[in-house]
Formats: sequence, structure tokens, C-alpha cells
Amino acid sequence: MDDAAREAGRQALASLERALAQKPVRDGEVFSGATESLCRLRDGLTAEGDVDRRGTVNAVISAVLAGHFPLGQTPWPEVETAVAALRTVLVQA
Repeated sequence: MDDAAREAGRQALASLERALAQKPVRDGEVFSGATESLCRLRDGLTAEGDVDRRGTVNAVISAVLAGHFPLGQTPWPEVETAVAALRTVLVQA
């Protein structure tokens, strides 16, 4: 993964860790920033043809969007799982 994608992943991770630290309060700006960074990470993985990690990042994006626009209460356990998956993607870099 290139440096820009790796940095975007780190930014997303930092944003999501802030979101988790603030729960149960949901900060929409934190989720928005994380989504933007995750999309940059995904674009970098797509450019490299890294299908497996791209799939994981897509799943993380889905969980983050569910946290940003919940149909009920914020799904914090899913966000926590997404953060763990993102850490794994970044360690594999």
C-alpha cells in the first residue's frame, strides 16, 4: 500500500478511536472524516489490486456509515469490530 493510502488509514483509525472514546455521544463529523479517509485507503488498495484488504475496508466503511446514520441507536459493537478489522488491514501493510 502506498504512503498516502497508509496515512489515510491511520487518519481513519484515529478518528474512529475518537468516536469510540466519546460514546455514547455520536459525533457526526468524526464519522464523516473517518469515511473520507477510509475511501482514500480503499482507492489505494484498488489501485494496487489488493482485493482482500479492499473487501475488508469496504466492510469497515459499511459499519462506519451505520454508525454515522443509525436506524436506531448507534451500533457501537459493530464500530468496535470495524476498528479491529482496520487495525488488521494496517498491520498487513
